Amino acid sequence: MSPGILKTIRRVIALFFLLSTVLLFSGLAALLPEQAVRYITWIQFIPSFLRFTFILSIYTSGFILVIIMTLFYGRVYCSFICPLGIFQDIFIRLSAIFLKRENTYKRPLYAFSFSLLLICILPLFFHNILFLNLLDPFGLSGKIFAGPRGTLALSTGLLLFFMLLSMSKNRWYCNLICPVGILLGLISRVSFFRLRVDVSRCRSCGTCEAGCRSNCIDFRDHRLDFDRCVGCMDCLDSCPEKALKYKFRWKKRNEPVISDKSKVDLSRRAFLKTTACGAVTMAGFISTSALAVQPEQVMESHPVMPPGAISLSHFTEKCTACQLCISTCPTHVLQTSFFEYGLSGLFQPKMDFSRSFCRYDCVKCPEICPTGAIQLLTLKEKQKVQIGLAVFQKNQCLVVAEHKTCAKCAEHCPTKAIELLPYLGSLFIPYVNSSFCNGCGACEYYCPVRPDRAIYVEAKLYHRKLV
Repeated sequence: MSPGILKTIRRVIALFFLLSTVLLFSGLAALLPEQAVRYITWIQFIPSFLRFTFILSIYTSGFILVIIMTLFYGRVYCSFICPLGIFQDIFIRLSAIFLKRENTYKRPLYAFSFSLLLICILPLFFHNILFLNLLDPFGLSGKIFAGPRGTLALSTGLLLFFMLLSMSKNRWYCNLICPVGILLGLISRVSFFRLRVDVSRCRSCGTCEAGCRSNCIDFRDHRLDFDRCVGCMDCLDSCPEKALKYKFRWKKRNEPVISDKSKVDLSRRAFLKTTACGAVTMAGFISTSALAVQPEQVMESHPVMPPGAISLSHFTEKCTACQLCISTCPTHVLQTSFFEYGLSGLFQPKMDFSRSFCRYDCVKCPEICPTGAIQLLTLKEKQKVQIGLAVFQKNQCLVVAEHKTCAKCAEHCPTKAIELLPYLGSLFIPYVNSSFCNGCGACEYYCPVRPDRAIYVEAKLYHRKLV
């Protein structure tokens, strides 16, 4: 197949995944076929991996397919499927057109990137995903594309950051910081098919290096760091001599033109750099382990979690804060948290009953969650889950404080958990039956008392089933 056709195929697939992801996070998932939504989230590496650790099933094994693809052709995930990578490619292309910027080979910083990968992986054994939460490319895409449906300031800040970064440093984030990119780079070192330079045809014109968005081609030494190559196919198409080709790893060749192993730098600077990165890794590991959520530490203050979250520990250990449930929520009761769950729960969704309430007939967030942080529930199961309990503050109620008639909380309660009991004369005050209250927040949302409502929902550390 010609390089031009390969590049076109890559662009079509990448455009499909990017547009589909934008629609998902824009709250327009209904425009996509149900199967398409499922496959788009199924093949995203970190969400799929986290879901697989909870539910061992073929339906949660998308990350395994990504690993298999990497074993065959290297990091094609990064340019074909990853929405953040494709998003950066747009600005890289714009910078090449309008800024006339040409790329040059950059030496890899393996000590730093591998240290960062360890900082992301080691805390998983302590049930802490803080760094995955912050660095997951799919989660970052969600924080950008959610826009006003998430947190506008966060979305705008990340948009500007990645726009400027990609226009000045190309795929710097993908090769140096992204845990998925670094891990797939390690796997690609043993890929069956690799990009190789045919030295007999190469005339060292530098076209491939100038267009390489990963800065991994050195045309002077005929060097191509395949573990940093994101599989964009640009060099295949741009080479005037067609000297770059995918070839079987173990096929005999005249010259070893690809650097499979970087030269070992035994200088004092290299030693100090490696030592410093090791120290950073250990410090990050210790700090993130210490920040693991302890339910009893936040029991008094954590917000109400969405139905299907199971428990505080399960939710914070699986949620990458991708904002997909927030974007999909029809009532916008789900909002971005900051430190309400603690530092390790940064940006994870919370129920904000001052804005809205959880609809009794809705299961959108359990259906859309890609990591399993919000467990899939049927409508009947969801209606029987108690995510919180309404607490009535008698002295703040209009009926008690101002002797006015009010029954808004009882009128809007979908489970009829709020009963009206006689108070004075023709006045009635609410009573909460905890056996029927599911914590949907309708009572809190419709309560007219301000600033502090007379009835509010208290979060449950563990969700329980109503009788």
